[in-house]
Amino acid sequence: MSREELSSARSRLTGVRPVARLREPRLRALLLYAALFVASVFAFAHIAEDFLTGDPLAVWDVHFAVWLHNHATGGLVTAFELITLAGNAVVLSALVLSVGLVLLRRGAVNDAVLLVMAFFGAEVVNGAMKLAFHRPRPELAFLKLDTYSFPSGHSAAATAAFGALAFLVWPAARTAKRRVALVAAAVCVISLVGFSRLYLGVHYLSDVLGGFALGAAWLSLCLFAHALIGDRDVRTLLRR
Repeated sequence: MSREELSSARSRLTGVRPVARLREPRLRALLLYAALFVASVFAFAHIAEDFLTGDPLAVWDVHFAVWLHNHATGGLVTAFELITLAGNAVVLSALVLSVGLVLLRRGAVNDAVLLVMAFFGAEVVNGAMKLAFHRPRPELAFLKLDTYSFPSGHSAAATAAFGALAFLVWPAARTAKRRVALVAAAVCVISLVGFSRLYLGVHYLSDVLGGFALGAAWLSLCLFAHALIGDRDVRTLLRR
C-alpha cells in the first residue's frame, strides 16, 4: 500500500484530515503555547549567557543602572516604590488567591488551578534560578535587599500572574477593541513593574528581561497544560 493510500485510510479511520486538524482551536492553541515556551526559554538562555560571559549586555547593564540612579528624582522614586508593589509576592498572592476563590465558587476549577499554578509556580522556579545564578544586586540602589538579583522575581511573577489573568478575562472581552485594551493593560502593568525594579536600582536590565522571559516560559507551560486538559475537570484527573 502506498503512502497516499495509508494517509487516506488513516484519515477515514480518524474521521479528521491532517489539514483539518490544524484548524482545530485546541490544536492551534497547543502549538502557540509550545512555540511561546520555546521562544521564551531561548530568550532566557541567551540573556543568562550574556551576563555569565560578560557580553556587551552585561557591560551596558552597569552603565544603564548608573545613569538611572544619577537621573532619579525623589518624586519618581516614591511613585515607583508604590508601582513595584504590583509585583510584590504578598500583594500578588492576595490577588491570585482572591480571584482563585471567586473562580472556585463559580465552578471554574481548571481556571483557578491555572491562575494559582502560574503565579506560585513562577515564584518557585524564579527562586531556584536565583540560587543557581547567585548574581549580586546592583550597588547603587534605593532599596536594600539581601536576595540575589537574576532573574527579577517581580518581573517573572507579574508576567505569569497578569498574563494568566488576561487569559482568563479574554473570553469576556468579545470585541477587538476590548481585547486590544486588555492586552495593552496587561503589558503596561508588567512593563511598569519591570521598570520600577530598574528605577529603584534593585535590578539590572538583564535581570528584568530574564524575569520577563522566565515568567512567559512558565505561563506558556501552564497554558499548554490548561489547553491539554480542555473541558475535563482537573480534580478527576488527580484522582486517577
